[in-house]
Amino acid sequence: MSARGDSVDRLLADWARERPDLDFSPVGIVTRLARVRGHLDAGLQRVFDRYDLTAADFAVIVTLRRAGHPYRLPQTRLITQLGLTSGTVSVRVDRLASRGVVGREDAPDDRRVQLVRLTGEGLRLFDEIAPVHLANEDRLLSVLDPAERAELAGLLRRLLASYEDGKARVVDALGAALLPAHVARSRRADVGLSDPPGLLVAAPPQPGTPAADAGLRHGDLITAVNDRHVRSCTALEEFLSGAQAGAPLRLSILRADQPRQLQLTAAGQAQAAGDPPGGWSAIP
Repeated sequence: MSARGDSVDRLLADWARERPDLDFSPVGIVTRLARVRGHLDAGLQRVFDRYDLTAADFAVIVTLRRAGHPYRLPQTRLITQLGLTSGTVSVRVDRLASRGVVGREDAPDDRRVQLVRLTGEGLRLFDEIAPVHLANEDRLLSVLDPAERAELAGLLRRLLASYEDGKARVVDALGAALLPAHVARSRRADVGLSDPPGLLVAAPPQPGTPAADAGLRHGDLITAVNDRHVRSCTALEEFLSGAQAGAPLRLSILRADQPRQLQLTAAGQAQAAGDPPGGWSAIP
């Protein structure tokens, strides 16, 4: 491993030697994310240890504080916001309640709903920990300058959004509901089609929308706009919003495995181009 490399570089070099026929490039990202997460978790826990807290404990405190006055949430909503099971959240709330950091109470308008509230001690503890925690996070990212942090945040935001938007997302500028690239690839592979990155049209576009006027159909895979590859709804929306009014836009699509070009304008006056009729069945 070179002085500039990391442990994943050595791993990739080994696989390049052992199985040069396989593309291990995704490992360079996925494994690094996992290993960086491990280092970050350990670095964050060193601060939480000073206060006899776990990261999950602090997440409960932060979520209640972020809710604003009176710093309480229904436990079911707390479960949803933390993305944890009800049992896990109950254990964390019990632990914090035993320390007087949170309390439980019935909702005033519905006794069947239990609220979790941050106590005065909880507010004091948050105010004490938050500056230390944020300074620690800043230190853990010291290798990156502000521009690099912004670039990394943008890439991670796009990646995370693609998972959080796992269901169809309507792109208003097109009037089409689109599935993210990782879902699109799975859907196409499941029915024996090629699976290049792109956005899958999840439902027939409504009549009168730019997508419908252009001839976009349920099951089409949008791969590029004006030869610019499209891999996320966010990137597509940014591109379309920046297009000049009246400027021609060319959508590159796959219909089944047949490439097509569809034309529309930024103003929404769309028309189909070179789209012969056919009996293709949409992907379910």
